[in-house]
Amino acid sequence: MEYLYLKWIDYKTNKKYLIGALCRDKEKGKYYFKMSRPHVEKAIKDKVISKAMLPFYDLDKIYESNEIFAIFKVRLPKIERFSKEELKELLEDLNMDEYDEFEYLRKTKGILVTDKYIVEEEK
Repeated sequence: MEYLYLKWIDYKTNKKYLIGALCRDKEKGKYYFKMSRPHVEKAIKDKVISKAMLPFYDLDKIYESNEIFAIFKVRLPKIERFSKEELKELLEDLNMDEYDEFEYLRKTKGILVTDKYIVEEEK
């Protein structure tokens, strides 16, 4: 299994709060997401994030899907709109042989200008 961690960055302090873990089982072609109850509860208590801003409601459930979850999907380029040359350039820029959603998130951290979520590996 491969793992990436969804975090929220407090815009005042730049402190990162762990929200949950995205897992990919390549053999089964499945994605899983589990919220991190203690970290999410601390972020809510610290008033850094509200429940309404969370990607999933149930803090104890392990979510499962054949496709990457919406919170991550919006962080991916719409490669079907890319020309062959544009896709080749993107892959070269990211040092990738072929397009892979999970690997793209790993390399770009899924950063958007519209929210303070970031996707990271644990180091």
